[in-house]
Amino acid sequence: MIVSTETGGNLSTSNASWTPIPGLVLRAPEIVGETVLFVLNVPNPYANGNNYPGGNFGIAFDDKIQAPFASFTYSQQSPSTPGRMPTTLCVAVQMTGALTATAMWSSIRNSTIHIDSPATLTMIL
Repeated sequence: MIVSTETGGNLSTSNASWTPIPGLVLRAPEIVGETVLFVLNVPNPYANGNNYPGGNFGIAFDDKIQAPFASFTYSQQSPSTPGRMPTTLCVAVQMTGALTATAMWSSIRNSTIHIDSPATLTMIL
């Protein structure tokens, strides 16, 4: 079974701390012993800033951010036209019960990350 949630565009953050991406939350059912794959797909993010801008993407389970995360940065200190940086993160979880998965993001070096197209959080049971 595949369950997915989607957020629209026009989102941004400058927060250097992990914060939820609005609309990207899934509740996994009570399953024990099964492995569930969670996929965060952000197909067209970009960042602005003047110190090699970039962003981090992660998934928190019951409000605890997981060690695997995805990130991007630009190779120019202050890009005049920031390009799109497609980012996908896959995290497999051995289930011990129900949990809530929340897509998270944070900025790198005081930049502002933008999502202006749909992004998804999916779980594959």
